Amino acid sequence: MSAQPLRLDFQSRPRYGGNRGAIVLLIGTAIAVAAGIQFHALSMKREGLELKLEALESARNLKLGSVAALPSEESVPVVNVLGAPWEILLQELEAASHDEAGDVAVLGVEPDREKSRIRIVAEARNLHTALAYIERLQKSRSLRFPILDSHEIRTEDRDQPVRFQLSADWKTTI
Repeated sequence: MSAQPLRLDFQSRPRYGGNRGAIVLLIGTAIAVAAGIQFHALSMKREGLELKLEALESARNLKLGSVAALPSEESVPVVNVLGAPWEILLQELEAASHDEAGDVAVLGVEPDREKSRIRIVAEARNLHTALAYIERLQKSRSLRFPILDSHEIRTEDRDQPVRFQLSADWKTTI
């Protein structure tokens, strides 16, 4: 009797999932889609409930009346700045700028509501125009005692404009 030759094959054959793998994949995908749909539905329901709660809170705040209308300690500075007569002040600053043939550009306005003071930073073509602008502001209805605090000739600029700062008392009631 002769022995059959022994064959050793160390290379494995590729294995495919077959039908069972495809079925497991389909079931997993279906569960993931169902979970996504349920999550979306619950998040929409939550948003609706939050809107209802917000509407109820705003209606309750309206019923409280004057108690809800009082500003908190943290919001007092913001209410003061927003409640200032900005429109009149800005109109007068613009009118004074136009009186000087538009040669004055207002760069910044810094109010100090507690002290009823305002600081204005502007730029003019020359010092004469800046002084004429301040004289025009002295006739303003909303500013009292506009005073030139400082001025600087901007030598790095080709036209060498004058940047100046002025301060004034701000009449918050006219």
